[in-house]
Amino acid sequence: MTIPPVSDQFKPMQDYEILLIRAMVVLFAIFSLLPYGISWDYAGTSALTMEGSLTTKLEWGSLFLVALFVLSKHLPEVLKDLRSLNPFLVLVLVWCVLSSIWSPLPAVTFKRAIQLYGIVLIGLSIQLAPRPLHLIVNCLIYTLMSMLALSLVMAVAVPSIGIDYELGGAWRGALSQKNELGQVAAMAILLWQVKACLEKVDFKLLLFVIMFSFFMLVMSKSSTSMIITLSTSGIFHLLRKRRLSSDYSITRVLLSLLCVILIAVYIFYMQESRFPTWPEISAPIAGIFGKGSDLTGRTDIWDLVWLEIERHWVLGLGYGAFWLGPDSLSQFVIDALNWIPLQSHNGYLDILNEQGLIGLALCILTLLVQVRMLVLLSHKDRIQAAFWSAMLLVVVVTNFTESSLFRGFGFQNVFFIFALVAVTSATRRLNQDEENPDSESNQDSVS
Repeated sequence: MTIPPVSDQFKPMQDYEILLIRAMVVLFAIFSLLPYGISWDYAGTSALTMEGSLTTKLEWGSLFLVALFVLSKHLPEVLKDLRSLNPFLVLVLVWCVLSSIWSPLPAVTFKRAIQLYGIVLIGLSIQLAPRPLHLIVNCLIYTLMSMLALSLVMAVAVPSIGIDYELGGAWRGALSQKNELGQVAAMAILLWQVKACLEKVDFKLLLFVIMFSFFMLVMSKSSTSMIITLSTSGIFHLLRKRRLSSDYSITRVLLSLLCVILIAVYIFYMQESRFPTWPEISAPIAGIFGKGSDLTGRTDIWDLVWLEIERHWVLGLGYGAFWLGPDSLSQFVIDALNWIPLQSHNGYLDILNEQGLIGLALCILTLLVQVRMLVLLSHKDRIQAAFWSAMLLVVVVTNFTESSLFRGFGFQNVFFIFALVAVTSATRRLNQDEENPDSESNQDSVS
C-alpha cells in the first residue's frame, strides 16, 4: 500500500518510510527529554559531556542516518523544500560553521554546528510524510504522556530520583530536572488541544489527559512552564479561528490589555502621587511564581558573560565553545559563582557571546521571517499556522531566561528547527496545490 502523490513530481512514500519517520519523531522526544544516556545520574557528570558522549553520538547519529536514507528516496521534493527554506536559517547554519575558523576550539564548534544540520535533515524528512502535522501531534502526544506516566511512578515509588528535595520537593520524575517535566506537561496540554481541533477526540478522555498533565505541571513547580501553558493555549485558540484572528479583533484585544494596564497605573498614581518603579511592578508578579525580582541571581551570570562578550562582540567567540564546564573558557564564571553553570540563562546573550553581533542579527532576522511565513500560512491553513505560532512564542519568550534557541539537542531547539522547516515546506506545497488544483496534497487540510 502506498500514499497518493502530492503532485506528478512527488514520489509516493512507502509504508516503511512512514514508519521510519514516526520512529524518528518518537525517538527525538525521548533523546532530547530523558536524561542523556537514559541514565538517572544527577551528579552532573553526564551533563558536562552530554554533546560529546558516545551515547549521544549513537542516538542522534542514528537519527541523522535514517533521515538521510529517507531524503535520498525523494531528492526532487527535498531540493524544492531546501530552496524554500528560511534564508536566514541557512545563513545562521553557515555562520555557525564559519565561526570554527576563529574559535579557540574549532573541532568543538564545527561538531556542534554540524548537529544543527542534522536536525534540519530530520525536519525535512518529517515533511515528506503525508499530513505531517497530524503525524507529529499523534506521535508526540503518546510519547509525552508515557513520559508523564513514568514520571508519576518514579516520583511515588522512587522519590530519591523522582523528587528534587533541594528545590522544595519539586517533581522531576523520569527527567533531568523539574523544568523539563513542566515542559513536557505544558506541551502535552497544548498538543491535546491541537489534536481535538484536527480530529474527533472523546471529551472524557480529553478532560482526563489534560487534568493529569496539569497535575504533573503543578507538581513540577515550574513557573516558566505554567506561563508557557497559558500563553500557548491562548495564542493557539486566538489564531485558529477566523472570527477571532481578524485585524480588528486583534486590535481590540491589544487595546483592552492597554486599558487594563493604564487603569492599574492610574489607580497607583492616585494612591501614591507617583508612577510605579520597576521593582514595584515586577515584585508582585515574581512573587506569584515564587521568583525574586532580580531573576534569582541570573544577573550575576549576565554581568560575567558581558565581560567575555566585550572581547569579541562582532564575530563572537565561536559557536558552542564557551559553556563546556570546568577547565573550559567559562571557568572564570564558575570561580566567581562557586557553582557550575552550563548557560547564561539568557539565550540571546549566549548567541551574542558565541556568534557575535552578526550571529544575533541573523537569528533575529530568522525569527522575523518566520513570523512573515506564518502570516502567509495562516491564509491557507489556520490550525497549522496557529500551532507553529504558539511554538514560536514559546521559544522567543523562554529564550530570555533559558538558553534554547540554536542550542544543541534540547527539545525546544530541535522542535523550533522542525517548525522553521515545516512552515516553509507547508506553505510551498499549499501554493503548489493552488497552482495545480488536480494534485492531491499531503498537507494537513485547511481548517
